[in-house]
Amino acid sequence: MPGHVGSDYQKLRPDFKVIADPYSGKDVLLVPAIVPDVSLIHALQADTEGNLLLDEKEDDFLLAQASRVVVASADEIVPPDTLRRAPYGVRLSAIYVTALVHVPGGAHPTACRGRYGWDEGHIKEYLRLAGSDAAFRGYLQRYVLDLKDHAAYLAEVGLGALAA
Repeated sequence: MPGHVGSDYQKLRPDFKVIADPYSGKDVLLVPAIVPDVSLIHALQADTEGNLLLDEKEDDFLLAQASRVVVASADEIVPPDTLRRAPYGVRLSAIYVTALVHVPGGAHPTACRGRYGWDEGHIKEYLRLAGSDAAFRGYLQRYVLDLKDHAAYLAEVGLGALAA
């Protein structure tokens, strides 16, 4: 982490170490690797064997490799040949995936490239309501607890066509 040398991280985390980068000679901050017990990731696509196509702009590939358990959702499950021919994205081998669930619209309110974009209005609503316990309980009631299933959630947020 070259941008954090000299920051308070070194005071707060004695396990972070500064060394000279062997390539540039500049100081870099080394941090211990994380090993999450479980990671939840959403794939652009998955195949029937559990391989994933991930957005190369995200760090899901590294997160999956670091995690003990990976639960993945995907907007679409396709035959293995279809996934291999995908024109963009990073492929993650099924050996890193513990469980895979088909969840169209599963990235909402964030984006799933090529399918749907960010729902800026919903994200703003979430951020506003997350500011207090009472308001956040109302958010959870409306978007989680009062809804029968994910298809009902998609209908509530105006993405009902994805559930079809």
